[in-house]
Amino acid sequence: MTPRAAAREAPRMRAWSRDRNMWVRRASIVSLIRPIREGLALDLAYDVALRLHRDDHDLIQKAVGWVLREAGKMDAKRLERYLRAHGPSIPRTTVRYAIERFPAAERRALLKVTRTRGL
Repeated sequence: MTPRAAAREAPRMRAWSRDRNMWVRRASIVSLIRPIREGLALDLAYDVALRLHRDDHDLIQKAVGWVLREAGKMDAKRLERYLRAHGPSIPRTTVRYAIERFPAAERRALLKVTRTRGL
């Protein structure tokens, strides 16, 4: 998706994130990779990611982690704040994908902070 299309299609991406079809839900987040790499659609990416955190499908969890990692390349501090704010509700697969590019010490700290409550 082009950056201009991402802005125009934001309502559709949000709607797709709630679709019954897993492939449509996955497309709602993966289609944002190109605009994110151009520094655009970051707000939309975090919004769609938040909507998909409860999805049980591993391909969705991996896709969300991938997109969060790409968003983190644009603004690592924002990704860290997001993970700290929503950590326990984010699947571990997603967290691990999202933090791959962080230094080892930061990865360990984020894994600890994002652990599900009660563990």
